[in-house]
Amino acid sequence: MKSSVYLLLVIAGLSVAIAGCSTDAASEGEVVGIVTEVTGDLVEIQSFVVLDANGDSHKFFPGEGMTVMGAPPSHLRDHVVSGEAIRVLYVDGAGGTLVAVNVVHADANLGDHHE
Repeated sequence: MKSSVYLLLVIAGLSVAIAGCSTDAASEGEVVGIVTEVTGDLVEIQSFVVLDANGDSHKFFPGEGMTVMGAPPSHLRDHVVSGEAIRVLYVDGAGGTLVAVNVVHADANLGDHHE
């Protein structure tokens, strides 16, 4: 009886340890393209769509603290008008959404700021 209880405790402990070691690290990605749509008001955006060179559209939701080369996210509206390409670094969010964490001009370095 003692060995059965001991065995169950060991199995339970290993199960907890294995579950604790597994990570659900968000997948990261990058998309380069032109902004075709921005939703939201003049100050805050709710989402934006980027059309890549393959003709695929990607809908992004701005992550907390996301900027466009140091400018507010609403600056993406200027890119709809200008057609200047951007590079979006993102992580996979809940329910398959794409969460933008950093946006820069396509030819810029990640640390660059808007002039």
